[in-house]
Amino acid sequence: MTGTVALVLGVALVRRADSAFGTTWAALFLVLGLIVLVSSSGPLLDSSGPAPRPREVTWDGERATYRPRRAGRAWVASLGVLTLLGGWFAVMGAVGAVTENWLWPVLASVPAVYFLGFPVLALLGRFRVGGTWISATRVVDEHHGLRSELRLADVATAVQRGDSVRVTAAHPGAVTRHRLTPRPWRARPRSQDLEIVVDGPAAGGADLAAELTSAAAAAGRRGDRSRRRSGP
Repeated sequence: MTGTVALVLGVALVRRADSAFGTTWAALFLVLGLIVLVSSSGPLLDSSGPAPRPREVTWDGERATYRPRRAGRAWVASLGVLTLLGGWFAVMGAVGAVTENWLWPVLASVPAVYFLGFPVLALLGRFRVGGTWISATRVVDEHHGLRSELRLADVATAVQRGDSVRVTAAHPGAVTRHRLTPRPWRARPRSQDLEIVVDGPAAGGADLAAELTSAAAAAGRRGDRSRRRSGP
């Protein structure tokens, strides 16, 4: 109801506006109405269903199992909302510069760049839901502009906790972070350990934790055999 009221109010204000600057301000109600309607349509945008199936790939020269995350309608809708907000601020800055004064583009530039940065980086492949790669030697996770890597030999435990799998490192500093986007547009690590986001409590998190535990044990056995062969 709030979204519909905002749309109706926006249409009325746009029709009554007598300048480009006034029309742009009135269009804010249209933008907000669309955002509210999109955000409140959770059941329509629900990405429930079977998670994407793991597949065998080559990652950085190694054979690996890739577990992609689901990028469904909710992800596309989120990028659409950010594009609407960023686009409105960009138009406001441009119209304000032409019809009012230089202050408007200064005020609008920061939010325009911030909101539009997400869809632009997504199109460039730098900001995405990503997934998890598990090879014979390491586990690599990419999520929202941050790539984290941990050697399997340094994995202490892997346990599912709600919507994530917490992979505890055997010693501090074992997890390597690679930043794919500038700071304002990337996920922040919650701890020094590796936390892998899954698509929900029933989206294979327990299977992922079990696979990581098994892979870490196998990597440890290979390391023990290698040390015995190189010993005196």
